[in-house]
Amino acid sequence: MKRPIELVFCLLLISACGSGSKSSNGARQAAGAVSSVAQPINEPQPVLQPIVERPAPDAQHASGKVGEWENVTSPEMDPALFRGPSGFGVGSIVTDPGHPSDLYVGGYGAIFKSSDFGLTWRKLASKPNPPSQALGHVLALAGTTPATIWVAAANGPKHVYKSIDAGLSFKLTGTLAENPTLDGGFYSLILDPYDNQHLLTGFHEMDKLAESTDGGETWHYLGGAGWPSGGKSWFPYFIDTGKADTTAKTWFAIAQDGGSAIITADGGKNWVKPKGIENLQHPHGTAGLYQNGKSLFVAGMQSNNGDGVFRSTNLGVNWTRVSETRGGIVWGSPKTVYAMWGWACASCGLNEGGPAYQTSPRPGDTWKKGTLPSGLVWGPNSLATTTDGTHHIFVGSMWANGLWRYVEP
Repeated sequence: MKRPIELVFCLLLISACGSGSKSSNGARQAAGAVSSVAQPINEPQPVLQPIVERPAPDAQHASGKVGEWENVTSPEMDPALFRGPSGFGVGSIVTDPGHPSDLYVGGYGAIFKSSDFGLTWRKLASKPNPPSQALGHVLALAGTTPATIWVAAANGPKHVYKSIDAGLSFKLTGTLAENPTLDGGFYSLILDPYDNQHLLTGFHEMDKLAESTDGGETWHYLGGAGWPSGGKSWFPYFIDTGKADTTAKTWFAIAQDGGSAIITADGGKNWVKPKGIENLQHPHGTAGLYQNGKSLFVAGMQSNNGDGVFRSTNLGVNWTRVSETRGGIVWGSPKTVYAMWGWACASCGLNEGGPAYQTSPRPGDTWKKGTLPSGLVWGPNSLATTTDGTHHIFVGSMWANGLWRYVEP
């Protein structure tokens, strides 16, 4: 028999999916982007069609290798970011859905931009330049024109650097009323796919989530009944129900070192452990929720049903393990679902088991080991997806291993 909140959650999802047009953005496939037309940033922004279903209007088709992973690490990127005891990588990566040729990566003391679908990169001369942070998913982006970017700030009374000019200039903002001198940075910024003012985040090595409804200017803690004990470094995600009002309140969250993957349908007032992934955790520093319609995919470890890749076909209410091979991030295209393993480990690689790359044709029932070049030895912090209208393109910010790009045949 369903508990009351589980029944309410199921009814909300059924109602939400029965009507309304679909909408999505890069946040389903990587962290934090929302498509919009040019309007003042303090106004709600309408969402364009999913980037996987439309060509880029402002760029030529992608060049580069097709059907194989290619190292696209920029010469401008400090080699120290990719080797040695502190060489965790360049940071988290996001797509600008308003301009699908544009991708951004950063968080470790610099932000880099690509305008050719991730093939080449240049360092932004940001003023000021956001400082280095503990690398969860510390970058979020709205597809306004120009792009709006949020970057997690260092510890202190303000916790976010915000840019409304595509990263050229930033202002320090983001106060947290309950804890003005927070000792632990924002760690997992994510943007509502229907509302450029609405963001969520977890905190580095802390058992907390926070929410902003004014574009990152102010934040407040989230809690609620059913919140599991023991987790930290939470990654929250919006689940797109097909309607703005219910998406704003329907969230998935996953932690490390305890707790459990959880879900809410009422904006964090009540939480439940979805059936099939009880006690699932993300590997240190890496997480991702991939959505395609009503289907959700997540990868993780130490659930009651083991490690691997899990799929839900009813917007997160119930889950089934579809692959027993460990994974950190899942992503996909209309043809194929992909997964790769990695965590925040400097100079790691094959000695630690490698990226465990695996693929499955839609709908994600049958998985097999994928092929990688010899230089790609560790998996992603995050991975961005985009399309040029002909090919789907994936760019991963690999822990300690640079930027790698795959153009799907």
